[in-house]
Amino acid sequence: MLFKLSLRNIKRSVQNYLIYFATLILGVAIFYVFNALGTQSIMLNVSSDTREIISYMMDVLSVVSVFVSVVLGFLIVYASTFLMKRRKKEFGIYMLLGMSKGKVSLVLIMETILVGIFSLAVGLALGIAASQGMSIIVANMFEADMTDFQFVVSKDAVIKTLCYFVIMYAIVVLLDAIVVGKAKLITLIQAGKRAQKNHAKNPVLCVIVFLVAGVMLGSAYYNVTARVQELQQLADVGIQVAKGILSTFLIFWSVSGLMLVVVKRCKRFYYKGVNSFSVQELGNRINTTVFSGSVICLLLFFTICILSSAMAIKNATNATLRACAPMDVQFYTYSMPKEDGTVSDISVRECLEEAGVDMSNLTDITELTEHNNTSVTLDDVVGDAIKQFGGTDEYREYLKEQPISVVFLSEYNAFLASFGKQPITLSDDEYAIVCNYSEMKKMYDAALATGRTFQVDEITYKPKHASCLDGFVSMSNSRSNAGFVLVPDGFPLNEKIDTEKGYTCNTSYFTANYTTKDEKKQEELNAYYSSDNIEQLLNPSDRMRPYIYCHTKQYLFDTSISMTAMVVFVGIYLGVVFLISGAAILSLKELSEAADNREKYQILRRLGVDEKQLRHSLLAQSAVFFGMPLLLAIIHSVFGMQTAMFILSVFGKDGLMLSILVAAGIILAIYGIYFLITYVCSRKIISE
Repeated sequence: MLFKLSLRNIKRSVQNYLIYFATLILGVAIFYVFNALGTQSIMLNVSSDTREIISYMMDVLSVVSVFVSVVLGFLIVYASTFLMKRRKKEFGIYMLLGMSKGKVSLVLIMETILVGIFSLAVGLALGIAASQGMSIIVANMFEADMTDFQFVVSKDAVIKTLCYFVIMYAIVVLLDAIVVGKAKLITLIQAGKRAQKNHAKNPVLCVIVFLVAGVMLGSAYYNVTARVQELQQLADVGIQVAKGILSTFLIFWSVSGLMLVVVKRCKRFYYKGVNSFSVQELGNRINTTVFSGSVICLLLFFTICILSSAMAIKNATNATLRACAPMDVQFYTYSMPKEDGTVSDISVRECLEEAGVDMSNLTDITELTEHNNTSVTLDDVVGDAIKQFGGTDEYREYLKEQPISVVFLSEYNAFLASFGKQPITLSDDEYAIVCNYSEMKKMYDAALATGRTFQVDEITYKPKHASCLDGFVSMSNSRSNAGFVLVPDGFPLNEKIDTEKGYTCNTSYFTANYTTKDEKKQEELNAYYSSDNIEQLLNPSDRMRPYIYCHTKQYLFDTSISMTAMVVFVGIYLGVVFLISGAAILSLKELSEAADNREKYQILRRLGVDEKQLRHSLLAQSAVFFGMPLLLAIIHSVFGMQTAMFILSVFGKDGLMLSILVAAGIILAIYGIYFLITYVCSRKIISE
C-alpha cells in the first residue's frame, strides 16, 4: 500500500521532481565520466610514460572527486529541502487522516529511494555513453592512436559512483525522515501559507550602496588588469579578490531597490499591462536571494574562467610544442668563467664524444652558443622602454644593468635551417632581437619602434626590424625565451667577464634530429636519451667538465601534457559541477517562489488578466532572475580572463578565442536547459 502510494506521488509530482532528476542524473554522469578516464585510456595506443602520466592524473581526479561529491551532496540536500517544502502540506494531510509519522517518513523514504534508483540508473547509462566520447578527448590530448579502441565500461568507476552516491543519498534520506519526524501537524498543514518574509529596502540607500559597489568593483578590475604586474604578493591578489566578492554581494543587495527607482521613473513602461506586478515580484525575488545570487554569480564566474583557461592552455600548449620543440633531441651546458675572469669555451660535441655517447643515429646537427661575455646591457637595448615591463622601479633599475645574451647570425641561421625556417639577414651594423615571451616582447617592441641604437667598439648598431622576431634557441614546452640579441658574426666579445656586474655564464647548445623516421625506433632512441645510462655517461661523479643536460622532444611533450591534462580535466570537472550547482540552485529558488506566489496569479486571473500576459510576466521574471547572475559573471570574466591569460602567458594565447567560444557553448547549453525546465515547471505550478 505504502509502495503504491509512493509511486503515485512520484507520477503526480513529476514536475516538482524534474529539476531534481536532472541534477542527480547529470551529477552521476559527470562523476562516472571523470572517474572512468583511466579505464578508457587503457584502450589507447600510448607510451609507457604517458600511461604513468594518466595514472597520476587519475590519482589527482580521485582527490578532486571527494570535493565534487561534497558539492553534489550539498546540492542534493538543498534540492531535497525544496521538495520537502512543496510536500509539507501533503504530509500534514496524511497525518490528519490518521497516518502515523513513521509511515509518512516511510513513504518519503520510499519515494526518495525510487527517485534515487531511477536517477542513478539513467545517470550511469548517460555517463557510460558519454565516457566513450571522452576517450576521443583523451586521445586528442595525448595524440594517441585509437585503432584498438573498444567500448568499455569501467567497473571501478561504477563501484566508486555507487559508493559515493549511496553515502550522499543515505544522508538525504536520513535528513528528510528527521524533518518529518520532528515536524508538528499545524506546521505541516500551514506550510503553504508560510511565505518567506520580504523586507523592503530604502531606495536611496540602495542607490548609494550600488555606486559604492561599482567603484569598488571598478578599482578591482583596474588593479587586476592595468596594474596586474604590480601585484607581487599573494596578499595583494587576495585583496582584489575580496573586493570583487564583497562588491558582488553589495550589487545583489542593492539592485532590487535600484531597479524600482529606475523603472518607476519610466511610467509608461511601469504601468503598462502587468509590468508593475512583474517588477515588484522580481524585486522581491532578488531581495530574498541576495546571498545565494551572489554565490551563484561567483560560481558562474569561476566556471567561465576555469573552462576557458583550461581549454586555452591545452590549445596553446600543443601549438607551443610544435613551434618550440621542432627537433628530436638537444644537449646543452653552461660555461662558467675561470678564476682570472676569462671565459672557458665548451664544445658540447667534444663532451659527448669524450663521454662515449653514440651519435651515429643523429643528423641535422647544429651547434650554437648564447654569449653573455659582452658589454651590452639591457639598458643599451631598451632604455626607457623598460617601463613597459612593469614591476617595481627598484627591480627595473636592477634589470637595466644586467648584460643581455647575444647569438651570432651564422649559428642561428644554421639552427633555423635544421627545421626548415628561412635565414635572417643583417648588415655589419645591424641587430635584431629574438623573443617569444609575450610580456618581454612588449618592452622590446617599444624600444625597437623608436629605432633604439647602441654602440660597441665605435660601431653603432641599429635595429633591422621594428619589432621582435619570434624564436628561441633552447627547446621548451613553453614560450619562455626572454630575449637575446642577434648580431653579425664580427660582433666583439669580451675576453673577461665582470662577475660583479651580472650573469657569469654562456650557454652552448647541441641540437639534432634522429636519422630514422620509424616510430618504434624513435621511441627506443627517446628512451635511450632519457635513461639513467645516458645520465651516467654525461655526468659521472668524477667529471671535470660542467653538467650536461639532455632533453628530447618526447620528454618535453610528456612533461607538458602531464601538467596540461591535469589542468584541463580538473578544470572541466570542477567547471561543469559548479555550473550545474549554480543553475540548479537558481532553478529551485525560482520554483520555490512560483509555489509561494501561486495565489497572487490566481488573484490576477480573477481581475481579468489573461494567461498570455501571466506567462509573459513569468518568462520575463525568470529571464531576468537567471540572466542577472550570468551577466555579472560575464562582466567579471572579461577582466578575470585577462588576468588569467597574463598569469598563463608563458603557455601562449593560441586558440584562446576558440576556447572561450567552446566554454560559452557548454555554459549556455547547460544553463539554458535548466532555464527552460524551470520556466515550464513554474508555468505549471502557477496554473495549478
